[in-house]
Amino acid sequence: MTLAAEERIVCPNMLADVVRLQAARFPDRAALHFEGETRTFAELDAESNRAAQAFVALGLKPGDRIGWLARNLGIFWPAFFGAMKAGMVMTPLNWRLAPPEVAAILQDSGARLLVGERAFLAALETVEGYSPPRVLGLEEEEGGFQSVLDAQSPDEPDYRAREEDVIVQLYTSGTTGLPKGVLLTNRNYHAVGAAGLERGVFVPQTDDEAMLHALPHFHVAGVNVGVLAMGRAMPVVQHRQFDPAAIVREAQGGRPLDAFFVPAMILMILEAAKAAGARLDAFRTVGYGAAPMPEPLLDAALKAFANARFWQFYGMTETCGGASLLDPEDHAPGLARRVSAGRPLPGCEIKVVDPETRRPAPAGAMGEIVLRADFVMAGYWNRPDATAEMMRDGWCATGDAGRFDEDGYLYVLDRIKDMIISGGENIYPAEIENLLSAHPAVLEAAVIGQPDEKWGETVKAIIVRRPGATLTEEDVIAFLKPKLARFKLPKTVTFAEALPRNPSGKILKTVLRRM
Repeated sequence: MTLAAEERIVCPNMLADVVRLQAARFPDRAALHFEGETRTFAELDAESNRAAQAFVALGLKPGDRIGWLARNLGIFWPAFFGAMKAGMVMTPLNWRLAPPEVAAILQDSGARLLVGERAFLAALETVEGYSPPRVLGLEEEEGGFQSVLDAQSPDEPDYRAREEDVIVQLYTSGTTGLPKGVLLTNRNYHAVGAAGLERGVFVPQTDDEAMLHALPHFHVAGVNVGVLAMGRAMPVVQHRQFDPAAIVREAQGGRPLDAFFVPAMILMILEAAKAAGARLDAFRTVGYGAAPMPEPLLDAALKAFANARFWQFYGMTETCGGASLLDPEDHAPGLARRVSAGRPLPGCEIKVVDPETRRPAPAGAMGEIVLRADFVMAGYWNRPDATAEMMRDGWCATGDAGRFDEDGYLYVLDRIKDMIISGGENIYPAEIENLLSAHPAVLEAAVIGQPDEKWGETVKAIIVRRPGATLTEEDVIAFLKPKLARFKLPKTVTFAEALPRNPSGKILKTVLRRM
């Protein structure tokens, strides 16, 4: 069966209707591939109904939180849609965190049920003073989550969804403090989905395209990519976790692939493809975001993913992942705007304001990026003060520094809190990091401010060398000197084996400062 793109796409007001509608239209079409198993849309719809019935049978009520502590298993998707169908809120947890951190988030969420993999559940038992909610394991053949689902009816649950229903509670990465539970609703997801469709994001070019999915489910993109694919009647090829070599192997299978990666993932995939002597021609669309993409890495990616259309996404968990998009045609070599974050999504107002006065900054001037749209979160869970700080006069304060050019393209310069002030001059680390990434001996780099009695702060660079490369502090300074004002030059350069990152690929500069 060959389907035109417009025949395949759904964007309903209630997110759970994605799987209902696709099951009604294309019951036998593959919805999910995971480690040798395939679920059709009809099977995914029925299994999500069983999950909804299971949650009800376990005594959960609409609005209750369900903690999910597992890697990217295929069973997540029927559980996710099943929770929505019963009016409950899925709360995926970062399994990479230390057990006390997971326990703190679980307690904050108030989850009444915890579903997870055995190793992560066992680690939680070591946390002193922690009392878990009801727990169901994912590996147990008897008494585990799957067996509870299998015992239920595939009938639709008796719940009528509303636009204002919170459907997922995702926790921020905690790079600037304690993680906060972000409340995302049906209305948020419909708004961001409709905006993306209006811009033509990830519209399939062929009938057999599939979405390669290797992002963690506790990340907003890890939820969005799967939902987006299913809304386009594309099968999700779910990887248990990110493995660059496995992704390179997947790309040799002949099936056209779409994917979303953070820049650090793209770097590792390019290295893996080079090591294997393999091509990445199977990719038709590559989305990227969540962290800055250095221009040299972008050039290398465009060359390696030779058949792919590239989209850059700028957004945050609090905006359901949406804010602005850089279209494929804006990635052409020689265009100044290829390093921008593109233009605002339809229905999204973005402005740049003075961080202190909150007044709009002059055209071309730098300031804090603020926005408002229907896809901005309903708030932070049980954090009214944090919600009020984030939402000022109806505008969402991103904490990012940026500017607009004369053509309406948004440039994201850095985090406001990462800006270095040296002798009264504002220095944005991303500018220096982008230059450093062009050095052939630099694999990756981070720039931070370090205290200085005379200047307040001075610039420090932390660099990871490419394997086998030699590079000294003097080499780095000599490379940057013709390209930067003197006050922006690093005063010190140190070398590291790797840079600390969170699961979203963002460099943890708080950790670097402590180090």
